[in-house]
Amino acid sequence: MAGCSRREFNLLLCGVAVELAACGSSLPTVAPVGNTLTLGYAQFPALASPGGAAVVGVKDSFPIVVVRTGDTTAVALSATCTHAGCTVGYDAPRDRIHCDCHDANFDLAGNVLGGPTTIPLPVYSATPGVDAVVVDLS
Repeated sequence: MAGCSRREFNLLLCGVAVELAACGSSLPTVAPVGNTLTLGYAQFPALASPGGAAVVGVKDSFPIVVVRTGDTTAVALSATCTHAGCTVGYDAPRDRIHCDCHDANFDLAGNVLGGPTTIPLPVYSATPGVDAVVVDLS
């Protein structure tokens, strides 16, 4: 950065790091039991019916995005964009996963639809139940 001292640069960098940490902490976080994450409908009511979605922080790990695709079906994908590490979300009108940072798009199977990335999102098994969606993170 031209015209910026080392001290100013470090202060700017620390400010960005604090801001990023604060952004990441706004996600509801759930602790897995082993490799299983249980997302109860009481905490995530959007997942109780088809078309609903939630972006969830996984304690001591990466965030995931879960989409209820039908009465008995759901998908779970990494919510970390494979381009620059931003958090993605579900774009319901277009039925896709979208990253606002650089306009990357993925289908619900994690495949790249467009944007600057060429790397698909990791996908995890998700099963809706009576009172929760259960995600297998292995």
